[in-house]
Amino acid sequence: MADPSLEVCPDFAGDLYASIREDLIAATGASAQEVVDQLVGTWTEGHNARVAKWDQLREDKARAEVEIEWACTAQDEEEHLAKEAEAEKEHLDAKKKKPKMKGFSTTATVSDAIAPRPSQYAVQKLNNFEYVELWYFSPEGCKDAMKLLLSITDDTFSLARLDNQLTICPTSAFKASKAALPDHELLFSTFLRAKNLFLTHASTAKWPQTHLDALALFFWHLENHAIRNNSELGDIVILHYASHMRLDWYNRLKRDDSFNMGIINKILMRSINEEMWDR
Repeated sequence: MADPSLEVCPDFAGDLYASIREDLIAATGASAQEVVDQLVGTWTEGHNARVAKWDQLREDKARAEVEIEWACTAQDEEEHLAKEAEAEKEHLDAKKKKPKMKGFSTTATVSDAIAPRPSQYAVQKLNNFEYVELWYFSPEGCKDAMKLLLSITDDTFSLARLDNQLTICPTSAFKASKAALPDHELLFSTFLRAKNLFLTHASTAKWPQTHLDALALFFWHLENHAIRNNSELGDIVILHYASHMRLDWYNRLKRDDSFNMGIINKILMRSINEEMWDR
């Protein structure tokens, strides 16, 4: 459609429109000038209507283009914001997953002695509230654990949870040591040293305080039991009593039918003493 505003009014007074004028004069009885004026007026009215329609179409088209451009801009902005939100989410997720290095005291120095560290096998047993021999917490057990870590050459690894984080460790670090001894085969001095480190790591493993108190009282009673001074086999009797009691305590804890090991059973102690003398 052409722009009607460019239209030019025909020359209705010219020779081209002479026959039309004559017909209108004959039909209406109007003068020649009146007929020309009527023709010009009719054309002008139609021309103005066409121009108004043309202007409306152009206005509608311009509005539609603006709306399309606005919609595209809004969509682009929405996509941009979505990408920014996704990038921020990925950044926060990565930040959460990234291990955080803890702080330290700028005035503190390393302790005067390095605390012995039991094997991850023993630590994992404590974390799972399972029975583990006291040997693993003895100086010999800790040396064995260090030797194992320094000599690992296999390429078999396992997932383990340490300090509330999953980590990959050599599978051999979570196996029982072939050098481990049952409690009753320890030297009594080794037994005493091992139980101290055992209690420390049990506390670190968040054992219930009632259990820790019972264990601490159990070891105290054994260390200070009169049989140690009244019998040549006193230490051996204590070790066998401890070995039997600890294993039974753990087994019955699993069945939710355990006892207070802080209370020494005199009859059982006497029975074990007699058994040791009969050998």
